[in-house]
Amino acid sequence: MKSGINEIIPLYRQKTFWTAVAGVCTAAGAYFEGSLGLTGLISAVFGGLAVIFMRQGVEKSTYIPHDQRGDSNITG
Repeated sequence: MKSGINEIIPLYRQKTFWTAVAGVCTAAGAYFEGSLGLTGLISAVFGGLAVIFMRQGVEKSTYIPHDQRGDSNITG
């Protein structure tokens, strides 16, 4: 059975999550280095969180458990 179509993928195994974490870490590093202001850091943190939660919301809204799926015969 293929993973991902029949089950929800955990957060830590998603590329979207790690991309958002990398963006937040990069922004934090730039803030502490002095090349990014506090507003830029806050924007990056909220942007990363928005991407993570939006991805989770889309995945949960399109997920249909295997036992609740109808058959693929749409002609009747």
